[in-house]
Amino acid sequence: MTEKDASPDLANAGADRDPDDQDSAAQGPDDLRRALDEREAQYLRLAADFENFRRRSAQEALERSRYGGEQAALALLPVLDNLQRAMAHAPEGDPLLDGVRMVARQFEEALRSLGVTPIDAVGQPFDPAVHQAIGGEESPDVEVDTVAEELQPGYRLHDRVLRPSLVRVAHPATR
Repeated sequence: MTEKDASPDLANAGADRDPDDQDSAAQGPDDLRRALDEREAQYLRLAADFENFRRRSAQEALERSRYGGEQAALALLPVLDNLQRAMAHAPEGDPLLDGVRMVARQFEEALRSLGVTPIDAVGQPFDPAVHQAIGGEESPDVEVDTVAEELQPGYRLHDRVLRPSLVRVAHPATR
């Protein structure tokens, strides 16, 4: 092979390289250090992004398992409300009332095992985050807005409000 035949191969030897990559012989030590620093910073950002993704995925999985029954609990609360209404309006001494009480108790225990708990309302200071006021009245007995009557119980699922309590609020009397 002559020099003339070999030169086209040598001329095209770097043609398949990335134009951003430069021969290391043409770069000085400062250029190499800068390129290395850039690659290291890129690696650290990528590692941090991956760690954030891993944490976020774990947190989302935990929330899905913890709050996965939210829709089911919301659908079952009206059933519990109706059982409580039936108990409130049934004549005392009715043998059916005892059965309804047992079913309601079992229903409440099942909801509690899922993390559903009732919200305290009557006698508590009014909190719009957990109480929904649908009426009010002045009262000389209170110094701050206080829940006077609960018209429909509210519930939490762990630390989230599932349904706010419907309440009537006692306001301090104006002087």
